[in-house]
Amino acid sequence: MSDIDAINERLNKADERFGRGEEKFSEFAGALADIKGHLKSQDQTMATMAAKLDTVVTGTDSIVGMWSGGVKTVRFFCRLAESWTFLLRKVFIPVVLPLVSIWALFRIANHQSLPDSITAGIKLILATL
Repeated sequence: MSDIDAINERLNKADERFGRGEEKFSEFAGALADIKGHLKSQDQTMATMAAKLDTVVTGTDSIVGMWSGGVKTVRFFCRLAESWTFLLRKVFIPVVLPLVSIWALFRIANHQSLPDSITAGIKLILATL
């Protein structure tokens, strides 16, 4: 084999290798284009989801606002119930009821009549018992 044939053979092999490299590069470029298209579709999907999420956040804020008002209302009525229970257990039963009873017994012992409101209250208590 002559030197020219050896050089031509080497050039042909280099051209084949270069052609295979170009094919691989074109496959790689095609894959990158597919990935780029996929990422663009993901970006569009994410933008759509972000818009929907903003809508959900707005709805959630309004619900939280309503819930906050509801919590305040519930807290008010719970405190009202606690204060009513406190008045019954700590003031009315141990203080007011015995004083009214002593006053009523004193009036009865002196042959005085009880006011109509007191007699109505006694009848109500006896009716519920």
